[in-house]
Amino acid sequence: MPSLCPNPDVCGSCGWSHIPYPKQLQQKLSDINGSFAIKKLDLQVNDILPSPVTEHYRNRMDFVIDWQGAVGLREKGKWWKVIDNHPCFLADKQIDDLFVVARDWAKTCGLSFYDRKANTGILRYAVIRSTTLNETMLIIVTSAPADAVEEASVKAALEKLSDKATTVVWSINHTVSDVSYGDELRVISGPGVIEEEICGFKYRLSPNAFFQTNPHGAARLLETVRDFAGDLTDKTLLDLYCGTGFFAVALAKDAKKTIGVELVPEAIKDARVNAELNGVEVEFHDAPTEKFDWMKIGADVVILDPPRAGMHDKALQDVIAAKPETIVYISCNYKNFAREMVMLQVYYEVESIRAIDMFPHTPHVELVTKLVRRPPVEEVEAASAEEEPAQ
Repeated sequence: MPSLCPNPDVCGSCGWSHIPYPKQLQQKLSDINGSFAIKKLDLQVNDILPSPVTEHYRNRMDFVIDWQGAVGLREKGKWWKVIDNHPCFLADKQIDDLFVVARDWAKTCGLSFYDRKANTGILRYAVIRSTTLNETMLIIVTSAPADAVEEASVKAALEKLSDKATTVVWSINHTVSDVSYGDELRVISGPGVIEEEICGFKYRLSPNAFFQTNPHGAARLLETVRDFAGDLTDKTLLDLYCGTGFFAVALAKDAKKTIGVELVPEAIKDARVNAELNGVEVEFHDAPTEKFDWMKIGADVVILDPPRAGMHDKALQDVIAAKPETIVYISCNYKNFAREMVMLQVYYEVESIRAIDMFPHTPHVELVTKLVRRPPVEEVEAASAEEEPAQ
């Protein structure tokens, strides 16, 4: 099968564009189950929900601007080299259109380009976000202006983009860290945010906020989590690593009480707005999961959606100590999930498990697992089995 990518041997983005999609799904299932086998877990995933859209599904792309003015994605294994004018078949078509605009602007606006070795120059990234509601956000990431004259020049150049997207944001990175976001945001045009809707729930997206990259697959993810959470009537729901409230907001009406915990302050601000947008009450806390004392909350159902690195050891120990009745674990890294399940299986049995492909043409996949607390007798038996020496 010919690759859908125009530069598959050079681009370091997706990696699996040469593999037919049905085989990608088979491979992901095999990789998940292989990780379970390595950890000697008695688990098997047989179901994987395909993404409803396999091309032009990404709602965010971070395009690099290099020291020579090339605008695009990085070459494979070469952080310093950019493939100029490289369109990505994974990007939403609205993003494709804005990429052309941003690239042409970068090359003609008269601003200097950032040199990542010398740490000089202004333009660093063009980040483009879109929604299924046809709203777009263009974020130009720059270095901090050297003086008031340069600041005025950058602002004047950015204003030429004002009518190109729903909102245009100037993101200023005051550090030498090569990241595609800044620590200071200035709205050039529009409201500074865009709005998305998944399964009838509205979500506000601010420039630095994380949101599900595949909004088409996000509906299947949300439906699976709701299904696995079960009947929440008269129950307390705790959403750890809640981000902008994607799950907490959608499930809040089903539960007696809903609490969300997230370490990123900007995400919690968005989460509170999202709760208001949807007319629900959620108690949000701005804190790292491993430092937040939720042991006295008495949560009946806990949603765990940690970053790719997995759960902090302290957070995992807190979950084991609290022993909520039900855990819905959403993992974007099945290897780390398998490692944590070695400990969790002593106290929990897997009632349901399902893979959801949110990232076609990449090796990544979401894994959703419903864990139900074992009766005390089974806990003892499982712990004893874990302690038995290997034969």
